Formats: sequence, C-alpha cells, structure tokens
Amino acid sequence: MSQVLHTPPPAPVPPAAEDDLPALAARHGLTVSGARPTLPGYVRELWARRHFILAFSRAKLTAQYSQAKLGQLWQ
Repeated sequence: MSQVLHTPPPAPVPPAAEDDLPALAARHGLTVSGARPTLPGYVRELWARRHFILAFSRAKLTAQYSQAKLGQLWQ
C-alpha cells in the first residue's frame, strides 16, 4: 500500500502584517509612483534638465520647419 502525505495549509497572513504595509514600503525605500514633487523639488528637477529641454525643443523646431521655405527663413 502507498502512503499519502498530507501537508498542512499555509498559515494565513495576520491582519497586523497587512496594516503595516507603509512601514514595509518605507523600510525598503519605496515611494508612491504617482506622487508629485513639491514645488521647490520640481523647480530643481527642471533646472537640472534645462540643457536637455532646450536642445530637444530646438531639434524639434528645426525638424518641423526644415522642409518649408518660410520655415527655413523663420529658423
């Protein structure tokens, strides 16, 4: 005869562990993905990326107006 081994079901997660999700996220350095930065933080990010913003806008305008004669004059 063969023996059937029964494994006990996994223990349920206690409710206290589910309530402690913000602490778990903070412990691992996680933040809300859609959180907006503060105004000073946003201005710092813009200032840090100013060179990219200017280069991208110039490249986009050049590409947009390079085919039209008036656009070339405008550029």
